Amino acid sequence: MQFLLPLLLLGAAGIQAYQSTELPTFVRRASKGAECPKVWSKISKDLTKSFVSGKECTDLARGAIRYAFHDAATFSTKLPNVPPASGGADGSLLLNAGEIGRNDNRGLQNYHSFITGKYAEYKSEGVGAADLIQFAGNHAVVSCPGGPTVMTLIGREDTSTASPEGLLPAGFGKGADHDTIFQLFSDKGFSAVDLAALIGAHTASKSQAPQVPPGTSQDSTPGTWDVKYYSEIYKPPPGVARFEADINLSSPNTTVGKEFQNFIDNQGKWNGNFASAMFRLGLLGISPETYNNFVDCTSALPRTTQKRNVMGAPINFRFR
Repeated sequence: MQFLLPLLLLGAAGIQAYQSTELPTFVRRASKGAECPKVWSKISKDLTKSFVSGKECTDLARGAIRYAFHDAATFSTKLPNVPPASGGADGSLLLNAGEIGRNDNRGLQNYHSFITGKYAEYKSEGVGAADLIQFAGNHAVVSCPGGPTVMTLIGREDTSTASPEGLLPAGFGKGADHDTIFQLFSDKGFSAVDLAALIGAHTASKSQAPQVPPGTSQDSTPGTWDVKYYSEIYKPPPGVARFEADINLSSPNTTVGKEFQNFIDNQGKWNGNFASAMFRLGLLGISPETYNNFVDCTSALPRTTQKRNVMGAPINFRFR
């Protein structure tokens, strides 16, 4: 099961946690004037062949989103600051042979083989593993019909050092309760709004958890990026499986559940909040001094098919 974690920036003055869906000012200034290397447009066209079929996003696209989450999610402010990203978005899921075998990454093996092949193909052109993972994840989001465009920066440093274990919340059983998950995410600088938005990625997921039939979707339209997940978690139609953690987080009387309610039938609001949080996820553990020199390659992504609803999006995304 996959979860998303927030952006926590490690600067010279210590840890700064950005809990708002608003983009920090220095992030919005990143990479102005730099040109995205042409190889990323080539990669984008290549990925589209595998991420879209019959006007729906594919299982490989689903894998790309989850894989991006899991490479960046193994980060905690409670652990030492270790370059390049303190276990965050550093490419270790691709480069370390042992990580893909963890229980947290169950069901990602096919996508791991796919993205490993792409990395081997484009590495000689200056493409890094961490960048490729996050670029592919954002590409997959916008490849799903209705998915938003997530700002995509390039320039991460890779590492083959295994990321810390035990930092992904449980989907079932011990640790799948609302308070445990929310506290874990709060410790990483994530707000209830962020968590409610990011868990909505399950609109495009198909379960790999052993507690439900393999390949069962979490809403009735896993090939499209819509808000049916937010209503169907309460009354799942036939063929839809729910994670215990999702049920607990969506409970209307809980902190996260109250924010969860705000995304029901509100695609614009959800897309805006998700795009902001997903962008911050992709820089998890990287210092501002580093990513201010990254290059903006958002233009290399496919064009979004989402219908614009600017009043539903965070202010910094209304005019993108």
